[in-house]
Amino acid sequence: MKKLFTLLTVIYLSLFSNLSFAVDDSNPYALANEVAQQTFDELRKHKDKVADRAFLNNLIDNNLMPYVDNRYAAYKVIGKSLKDTTEQERNDFTEAFTDYLRNTFADTLGKYTDQELIKGPVTEVPADTKIVSVKFTIKQVGKADIAVVLKLRKNEKTGKWKAFDLIAENVSILDAKVAEINPIITKDGITKAITVLKQHK
Repeated sequence: MKKLFTLLTVIYLSLFSNLSFAVDDSNPYALANEVAQQTFDELRKHKDKVADRAFLNNLIDNNLMPYVDNRYAAYKVIGKSLKDTTEQERNDFTEAFTDYLRNTFADTLGKYTDQELIKGPVTEVPADTKIVSVKFTIKQVGKADIAVVLKLRKNEKTGKWKAFDLIAENVSILDAKVAEINPIITKDGITKAITVLKQHK
C-alpha cells in the first residue's frame, strides 16, 4: 500500500505541481489539462533540481498548495467524527494534514520520470455541478499505461475549482488516508491522529 500511495502521489504532483502560469480555474477540464501539460513540460526541464529540497518546497508552496482543497480533503479524512470536534481541533488537523501532504509531495517529487500525458476533452460543466472527475492516461516507457482520474470540487462562493483527490488504477489517495487515519480518530481521538500525521514528516 505504501508503494502504491507513493505512485499516486507522484502522479498527483505531475498533474498539479507547477502553476506559475495563468490557467482557467472556472472550468475543471481546462484547468486540469493545461496544468497537467505545463507541469509535465516543466518537470522534464528541471529534473536536475528535484533533489533540492528548497526548490521542491518553493515549488509546492507557491504552485501546488493554492490549487488543492486541503480543508475539504482533511474533513473527508475526519469523516463522521467531524461533528464531535471543536473548531480549533479541525484547524489543527487541517494544518497537520496539509503539512503531511507537503512533506509527502516533497519526498516523492524526485521519483518523477519521463512520462507522456494523454489528456481528455474539455467540456462545459453545468452550473449546478459541484464535483467533476477528469480522466487522463499516463504512458510510461516499458511499463503498462496508468489510468488516472483527478477529482476536483467547485467552490460555491468563488466559482473556482480545486483538486482534492486522485484515483489511479481504481485506488484513491484520499480513500487510502481515510482508511489509515479515520480509525485512529474513532478509537483514540483527533489529537492522536494529529500526532500520527506529524510523525509521518
